[in-house]
Amino acid sequence: MPSAGTDDSFSGGSFEVVVEPRNDQYDPDDDGWRDQVATLYAELDDSVDTVRRGHPVAGAKGAVDQLVIAMGSAGVFTAAADCLRAWLGRDKDRRIDLRWTQGGEERSVTLTGEAVDNETMRELARAAAVQAGGPPWPAGTAPS
Repeated sequence: MPSAGTDDSFSGGSFEVVVEPRNDQYDPDDDGWRDQVATLYAELDDSVDTVRRGHPVAGAKGAVDQLVIAMGSAGVFTAAADCLRAWLGRDKDRRIDLRWTQGGEERSVTLTGEAVDNETMRELARAAAVQAGGPPWPAGTAPS
């Protein structure tokens, strides 16, 4: 059963992806926007293992909560992608920044409400496969 943790870490060596929802139509402190973000987080909490981490933001008092997903298997990747795609599809002005570390370097991709498909998720899928110790491309296929 997936769980939402608050302890800053996952068990094992999972590939971690930070999820940062955005929408230029709302102030980050707007109650309506905060409700939309809470809905996304609840859907992800129900589908995959997550933890909440606070991180400092310039000009803000205290830390801002961010959600981190442990991408430990293809099933988790698919479940997370489905949640993100459904949430983004409800409003074309929404976007989600996904961040992860690969080879000591921070990487990111931005998903938008207008275009979330398997191609959009390719870079993240490759990074997750490499982190898990598998090949970056499925057997019998070649990178395009």
